[in-house]
Amino acid sequence: MDSYCYMARHNGSRVFVNHNVEEIFASVARWAETYRKVPDQQDPHWMMVDIACNSDLVLMQRHIPGGLRSYLKMYDDHPTVNSTMATKYPGLLTLDVRDFNKPPRVRVSLMPQVYSDVLEPKMQDIMSRIRDINRLMDLGWEVHINYSPVVVADNWGEEYLNLFHKVQLHSKPTKCEVIFMTNHEKQMAKATDKAKSLMKYAYELKDNRGVMRYPIENKREYVRWFKQAYSDFWPVNTIRYIF
Repeated sequence: MDSYCYMARHNGSRVFVNHNVEEIFASVARWAETYRKVPDQQDPHWMMVDIACNSDLVLMQRHIPGGLRSYLKMYDDHPTVNSTMATKYPGLLTLDVRDFNKPPRVRVSLMPQVYSDVLEPKMQDIMSRIRDINRLMDLGWEVHINYSPVVVADNWGEEYLNLFHKVQLHSKPTKCEVIFMTNHEKQMAKATDKAKSLMKYAYELKDNRGVMRYPIENKREYVRWFKQAYSDFWPVNTIRYIF
């Protein structure tokens, strides 16, 4: 929480774990009754619901009433909804879902290790996350890669090329999402000095909520470079979205 953490913008040093999972799913089911699904970058068929947008449920799974399996089955048994979640701890995810009606999605978060050491210290190392991709696929999960946040700093191009090489060498091809770093005054106030040195380049104000990003003219070039570099390893249309 004292390095770079999206939750720090809103929660300070606290992490909340929701226990009213049945109530949450009931609200999702009501929403699904009126939402008309069209194919999009999320999924060509299912309404994808991020069930862990403000916490890492893999890390917190033992605190979920009934356990992670029972919670995922609520979405699995629904005729039009499916679940998705991102994690920095894929090594803790051991649930076999091969008997599910549809594979739940897990997005494995990756960045170069040199940035991870500063922005997400003490979390599962990047190489082991990459190795977990195939294991989770074998357990029946739909695995995507979450390149988030993409960090622009000295030698960032070389760092991401090295990361792409490792992913290509050690995991099966999969889809991905790409989200460049956003920043916020609250984050900067709490971050370590090393984290601030990586975050400072995202300084252009994006909206009136205080969210900051890389200057838009620069970011266009960063996105173009990322797509070109990525396309040397995998088809660019496997990027579900990039911004």
